[in-house]
Amino acid sequence: MPEKMTMNNGETMIRINNLHKVFGQDLHVLRGIDLEVKTGEVVVILGPSGSGKSTLLRCINFLEEPTAGSIEIDGVVISAGERGKARDAHILEIRKKAGMCFQSFNLFPHMTAIENIIEGPITVLGQRKKEAIPYAEELLDWVGLTDKRDEHPSRLSGGQQQRVAIARSLAMRPKVMLFDEPTSALDPELVGEVVDVMERLAREGMTIIAVTHEMHFAKDVADRVFIMDGGNWIEDGPPEEIFTHPKHARSRQFLAHILK
Repeated sequence: MPEKMTMNNGETMIRINNLHKVFGQDLHVLRGIDLEVKTGEVVVILGPSGSGKSTLLRCINFLEEPTAGSIEIDGVVISAGERGKARDAHILEIRKKAGMCFQSFNLFPHMTAIENIIEGPITVLGQRKKEAIPYAEELLDWVGLTDKRDEHPSRLSGGQQQRVAIARSLAMRPKVMLFDEPTSALDPELVGEVVDVMERLAREGMTIIAVTHEMHFAKDVADRVFIMDGGNWIEDGPPEEIFTHPKHARSRQFLAHILK
């Protein structure tokens, strides 16, 4: 990546404490989640559909409002239930620090690739266009899409759109990247080009939390793997331990299904 990132120095980048999320009266999706992620660490979250994985990521950058608990990213702490202008400023700060890539690419269809990438730095960070463009061009080169600079999303493949979406997140110079099943909407032959970018981010020291069923990434790149079910962690540990000797019966059942 154009900017060299700080490699893992053992300091805590993300700390989640007793996080709960309840929808409506009784849909308890997250049930007291605790998680600590060190700088430069890669964490993969696995689990069946509906287990709470995506809700957790959305709570981390406050796309969903947590019901209880607290979230800390790079020293910025927000507790559920807080109100006021200071809290709004903290949420904006956390969103700057934590880039997010979704299943759907969410690119602006009327903007070219380069325009999509510079939109955040201009509107959120207050950069001038002439300041934002050179770094955006570096990022396009980094994700292998220099020749697609002036193309609109409709002219890009799904894999190319997702790589532009990653570059767009990186343009905000985040400390953390959150990936919510970034390859699930892609044709199988396009998955590799997105996973390759994720692997490069990991090698260069980006702190990553990824919800993904790409087992190669989970086995070979992750430092730790967590399995979620029913809004709780049921298993966590290094990938070689999780995939070789899962302790929980529900983990064994789930892994047997996805490792077929």
